[in-house]
Amino acid sequence: MSARHARRLDTTPATPHRRLLHRLAGGAVLVEDDKGGFRLSDAGRIVVKSVDRDLVKACIAADLLERTNRGMVLSDEGHARVRRNGAEGFEPFRAQHQRRSRDMREVDGTRQSVLLNDGESPLGWLRSRKDRSGRPLIGQEQFEAGERLRADYWFAQMNPRVTANWSVAEPASRSRREAPTDPAALRDEVLAAKDRVMRALAAVGPEISGVLVDICCELKGLEEAEKENGWPQRAGKVVLQIALTRLAKHYGLIANDDDRKRKFRKWGQPGYRPRIDGIADGTDQS
Repeated sequence: MSARHARRLDTTPATPHRRLLHRLAGGAVLVEDDKGGFRLSDAGRIVVKSVDRDLVKACIAADLLERTNRGMVLSDEGHARVRRNGAEGFEPFRAQHQRRSRDMREVDGTRQSVLLNDGESPLGWLRSRKDRSGRPLIGQEQFEAGERLRADYWFAQMNPRVTANWSVAEPASRSRREAPTDPAALRDEVLAAKDRVMRALAAVGPEISGVLVDICCELKGLEEAEKENGWPQRAGKVVLQIALTRLAKHYGLIANDDDRKRKFRKWGQPGYRPRIDGIADGTDQS
């Protein structure tokens, strides 16, 4: 049974066991109740009231879980399996050798899980490097825009039929929208995330939006993106900077040019003082 479950867990595509393993990798714990059932707890809160017992047993048989004082957590083999599985289609062995984790980020007023590469994600690498003038290759607003797109991109790929018994996460406060708890609500959230991704890419423009998917969402390196798009060396960085700036403007992280123009009203000479009647003090009205 153990070997059969191990083979099944190795070959089955995005199924509930992967959802369970990734939630445990993010810090959640399986807690066993008095009746021998299992619940998923995250930061002291029960986020999944009932986890399939056979699923848990299969993971135990495959040596993916271990018991601790807090409950069932990922074993070393479990952590390796998560990295090898990758997340949402990333190359398995590249993912296994990167330090990836999930973090809860606020996306359009909702706390959602975001996949992060704690080692050197492309955006993290660019943000930590500086140009000749000492400025980061991408700014904080550009970085946040890329992370927001990645959060929606990940969530938009969830399959409601697989995740029907899962919630995204408990809201951090009551003022936030409750996570969906039924398949129909989850399907609506997934479709909404997909719509946000499509609108964001459309705002950036079809000519350069592909680089955002490559680098922000699929964690491809700049050189890899340049080769796939047939761009000359170092052109990818310029295209990415332009695309991230447009994306940040779409999200409202950077003011649009039109917004700045609306804020500008009138040049004033020294001593200019506006008045309610429209006649200014200290200026020549002739």
